[in-house]
Amino acid sequence: MIIRQFLQWIETAPAGARAEATGALARAWLHSPLSEDDRAAALSALTWLLDDPAPEVRFALADVFARRRDAPQHLILSLMRDRSEIAALVVAHSPLIPDGDLIDLAAEGDTVLQRAIARRIDLSAPVAAALAEVAPAEVCAELLDNAHAHLLVFSLSRLAERFAGDAELRNRLLARANLPLAVRHRLITALTEGLRARAVVLVGTDPEETATYLEEAQERATLVLCGQADDDALPAFVEHLRASGQLTARLLIRATGQGRLRLLALSLALLTAQDTDTVAGVLATGREAGLRALIAGAGLPRRCQPLFVSAIQAYREAGEPFTCDATPEVVRPVLEQVASRLQASAGRAGDEDIEDLLRMVRGLALEAARSDARRFVEGARTAA
Repeated sequence: MIIRQFLQWIETAPAGARAEATGALARAWLHSPLSEDDRAAALSALTWLLDDPAPEVRFALADVFARRRDAPQHLILSLMRDRSEIAALVVAHSPLIPDGDLIDLAAEGDTVLQRAIARRIDLSAPVAAALAEVAPAEVCAELLDNAHAHLLVFSLSRLAERFAGDAELRNRLLARANLPLAVRHRLITALTEGLRARAVVLVGTDPEETATYLEEAQERATLVLCGQADDDALPAFVEHLRASGQLTARLLIRATGQGRLRLLALSLALLTAQDTDTVAGVLATGREAGLRALIAGAGLPRRCQPLFVSAIQAYREAGEPFTCDATPEVVRPVLEQVASRLQASAGRAGDEDIEDLLRMVRGLALEAARSDARRFVEGARTAA
């Protein structure tokens, strides 16, 4: 009887009063000790109210049921297809919406709905992947800010591909502790490319000087990432560098000059299509003929062979096993030894011109010396 009276009254009531009464009826269905018949009648009335022309009425339904696990699911599934401000309320909170429907809404919905999905608690990996694939930057920013979203490596990689040029999203991605090295490197590369047009402000008007500045900055960043990689992650990162065309002789020279011996060994193994144990054996013996054959097989320029051979032999003489990176105390003496050998080689008649390689080694030695000085000063300050 009460439900019938409600239905008679609501047909002529103003929209605001209808919305208030709808909210009260929804709460009564959830909390009041209704008889089975009254409960069924109330649910029928609530279902009928889905067709109310006033959005305030349908919003009242969404407001009561959005967070409830015991809400009538058919109401939720209907409200999620309502106008955006109503649908967003249930889409953001309701635990009753299947992932398949959320994925459809992520692909078909407007920005309001996509943002509501991005803010969901315990957002599943498939739904997060759908947003990463199609949502605009502002939605993906909210997705990255959602600590409860399950973002897989694939989704992070896709976000990096789509928004590497967006400084705000790039910073959000780089701030994630679990970001894979390959994705982190892709973002740093994009940052370098973005600076290319403006680097003239930093280094002058010479295009060649600008290109060198940016290339060195990117190489340094790449090697920092290599130093942070554990033995399980590094092989995949080296493959990423090879696939992206960034596993260059220049990078390997800089890696050698910084003591990144794991990177050197893995790169030579990958470039020669040999297993790491075989390459480690060649490096450990230090025989010049074997080293030259290994370097040539890796496709590195022939003119770089003296540098690599000298460096590998110097590290071997220092007792480095090439299975871990060299310590700073070892790197500087090795570079000085390599520079001396290259100087002697450059002075012999008939040898190839290696002056540019010698300059690069001397530059790396200077970097090592400055790093030693910084460590000394920091240690002295700490002791004081």
